[in-house]
Amino acid sequence: MVLSDSENLRAQEAALERQLAEIRKQRIVAEKKEGQTASPRRAVREFVLDLLMDAGFALNSLLIASIMPPLYGKKISSSRFGTLSTDEAKSFDSARVRPVYLCHLLKFDDAQPIKRYWARSDWPLSDRIYGPHSSRLLFLKAAKWTVELADARSDAVDAERLHFVAADQARSAGLKVVRGEFPFADWSGSLTEEIDRLDSIDTEERERAAAAIADELNPRELLYGSQGGLLSLPGTQATYRSA
Repeated sequence: MVLSDSENLRAQEAALERQLAEIRKQRIVAEKKEGQTASPRRAVREFVLDLLMDAGFALNSLLIASIMPPLYGKKISSSRFGTLSTDEAKSFDSARVRPVYLCHLLKFDDAQPIKRYWARSDWPLSDRIYGPHSSRLLFLKAAKWTVELADARSDAVDAERLHFVAADQARSAGLKVVRGEFPFADWSGSLTEEIDRLDSIDTEERERAAAAIADELNPRELLYGSQGGLLSLPGTQATYRSA
């Protein structure tokens, strides 16, 4: 099968994105081993991309804003998330190509962006879908990730504060929290049990929605949401129909 020029370029771009993702993973591991924290002079988008790479799933703005000060010593205001979203979309629209972009989760039924949730453009589409059961599952995954992050990152700028962020997440997830005690392994185990209960149905719903919209949206809409909306819902037709 002979690929067109555009298909060849997309394949090369995808290969570079995978290579860069692997390099980022290696750098994060190296920083943890060496006890280094990222330089505050780095761009906000780089911090967010690294957190998403470490987590492996979408994170919401509030949690990112809570974790960055104790982990990296860098604050990020709520208004900065709005400008960050605009900057990423503008960058995608420009002639300057980046190996990876920040983007948002898309609602399973109409492909509109959930702007409080951040994802990476190099993730599969199904990992960038917000399904009917995603809200609770993403919250539990974020709590578990925060707990494990606090347990692992003794090199954080303010490790004690990161412990309290993890405790807040555990408490919000319904776990017992005793002031001054941080049973990270117990919290992680309890959260894993509930995550496992919800994960399969959420994955199935997101994969079904991703398959339905993949051919209905252009590349920009697959990252930043449908501009015209989608008229049909998953299960009502074999595919979506663009508005």
